[in-house]
Amino acid sequence: MPLELLAAALACYAVASVTGLGVLRWRAFGDVSSAAGVVAGVLVVITAATWLGGARDAVALPVSTPLGGLAFSSTPLAATFLLLTGLVGTGISLFSAGYTRHVGGALRQACVHCLLNLSFAGVVLVLAAANAITFLLAWEVMVISTYVLVTVEFDRPGRPQAAFLMLALSKIGFIAMAVGFLAIGSLRTGVTFTELSQHPALSAGVASAAFVLFLIGFGVKAGLVPLQGWLPEAHPAAPANVSAALSGIVVAMGVYGLILTVVTLLGTPAAWWGYLTLGVGVITAIYGVLFSLLVPNLKRMLAYSTVENLGFMVAMVGLALVFTSSHQDLLGGAALVVAILHALYHALLKSTAFMGAGCVDVAAHGLDLDRLGGLARRMRFATLLFFVAAMGLAGIPPLNGFQTEWLGLQMLIRARILTTPESRLYMAGAGMLLTLTFALATTAYVRVFGGAFLGAPRSRDASNAREVPRTMRLGMLITAGAAVITALVPAVGIGAAATSAGGATRVPGLLDAMLPPIFLHPSQFALPVRLGGTFLSQILPGNGVVITPTSFSYSFISPTYIFLSLMAIIALVTVCIHFLGRRERVEHDVWVGGGPPFRPSMQYTATAFTNLFRSTFGGVFGDQRTVQQDYHQAPYYAHSVRYERRVVEPVATYLYRPLVAAARRVSAWSRVIQTGNVSLYLLYLVAVFVVVLLIH
Repeated sequence: MPLELLAAALACYAVASVTGLGVLRWRAFGDVSSAAGVVAGVLVVITAATWLGGARDAVALPVSTPLGGLAFSSTPLAATFLLLTGLVGTGISLFSAGYTRHVGGALRQACVHCLLNLSFAGVVLVLAAANAITFLLAWEVMVISTYVLVTVEFDRPGRPQAAFLMLALSKIGFIAMAVGFLAIGSLRTGVTFTELSQHPALSAGVASAAFVLFLIGFGVKAGLVPLQGWLPEAHPAAPANVSAALSGIVVAMGVYGLILTVVTLLGTPAAWWGYLTLGVGVITAIYGVLFSLLVPNLKRMLAYSTVENLGFMVAMVGLALVFTSSHQDLLGGAALVVAILHALYHALLKSTAFMGAGCVDVAAHGLDLDRLGGLARRMRFATLLFFVAAMGLAGIPPLNGFQTEWLGLQMLIRARILTTPESRLYMAGAGMLLTLTFALATTAYVRVFGGAFLGAPRSRDASNAREVPRTMRLGMLITAGAAVITALVPAVGIGAAATSAGGATRVPGLLDAMLPPIFLHPSQFALPVRLGGTFLSQILPGNGVVITPTSFSYSFISPTYIFLSLMAIIALVTVCIHFLGRRERVEHDVWVGGGPPFRPSMQYTATAFTNLFRSTFGGVFGDQRTVQQDYHQAPYYAHSVRYERRVVEPVATYLYRPLVAAARRVSAWSRVIQTGNVSLYLLYLVAVFVVVLLIH
């Protein structure tokens, strides 16, 4: 039954892809394609619910390859990732009905409708894959379809280069993954992931080599430094619905693959695996958030924010490996719950944010934060939904990001149980850097929301912006609404993540450890009950609404009660202002220091908002500033000022460019042997044949 539902969803995605091509003939086929995608997404959500409920199924197709047949199964680990795929895919499909019409030309619109649904189908097949060959084939479907989607607007500057960089890094990752699967024996005919996880008979050397290969392979898709280069290039190059799918769904497959292989298939980890993964994740998080503070393009900023969030997820996977290697299985499972939970929350919030960026682009014809402003008065509904996403991604309580960030820091503090001073010092350093990351992320989203939506419009396009079509707003509403529900009803998100983490680690009781059953057994939890922990027991389902990092004696919070308290305080302050404050409305001109009348260009811009951070972290950014002033005649009164700042990304400048230059030199050298002479090519073949005979 679970796989039958999944087959129905895949059939709907196939219908959506085929009907999407019909846009070449009739524009209404785009609406049919979007409708089929919505139905497919709903079926995927239902399938995920059955997997989370314990339904299990497996099937092997009568299709054979030299490396084995195609096999599929339902697993607890894949269930949460399938849930986020269905929820985000449903929202994006509905959003695409209105947005894709703004992608120029019928051919490009047909490509977007067709390939977007094909990429969703590829992701679903990745999550249902039961063996390595099925996984790798489905992975390639996902990678190739998203690559073509990024190249849809190929005539715009930088688009082909961004797509090529994405494809090149993806191929490097694919090779590393394939060699890793080969090393652990999962490419043998008839070997499934389930069988391999039950008997991980690997030597320490083979397991460590496979770990490094999987970290590189899945680290490409998870955007780990220094493999993150494709993310800030591909996201701005792609249409907004494609960017939402990339940042909400596709990058999460990197985290899924890392958990599947390193946690499930390789057996008991070595301690250095965890420390390396944690360190790479923390570096990636701080790197991503620093650049998200600077870039003026809204979609590029969101892409760097994705790098930051993926770094946090991978850091939690690393922390889980550290705890497991120290035989702290419950804490290891809890850290993995945080990683999976953040993947779910990030998918919902970031897809909402990218769809919001698409709304801004359609309405204001641009994404430069310094030229936007004032959109809150012109796009009220889209502004509200983007605000929800920004609040969650900034870690403002009680929304989603706050929960996982709080839990992640609590798990790092719990690492004080580790025995060596070096381990505790390492965890303290990781905790401090992540705390800085979360604080800077809040600043980044204050900058984005204030620059784009508040104040007065700083360009004619921004002042002429109007609300976007209804389907675009409804698509955002699905993902934003799901984010709010999972934030305020913790049993939904934590329940799903605990089920998946328990399936990966085989550690029982993760849900009760992190979301204690206060509603079900109040007599066992005296302190939370005295504090009102059972207040909503007759309304909300599940264990309760109080979250703890595996121990009540340590710390606990309730996002639901935080929300209710904040609403009560806001309502009380509003009533006081209404009845006690001044009622008459007084308006005055804005004072601008005794100069000319106020103009919107005099406002603080998003760039100006982060000047302090440019100065503080200028060594990392390679910050370059150019100021050109035209003084006309008077030497002290500038007639005009031209201001330009450039940021140098160190990974691209000092790693990618030298490697590309070296590859070009090797290619130029290799032209020597490409003479076009057939006789010489036959001589090459004879030489290779002789060498092979000598070796054997």
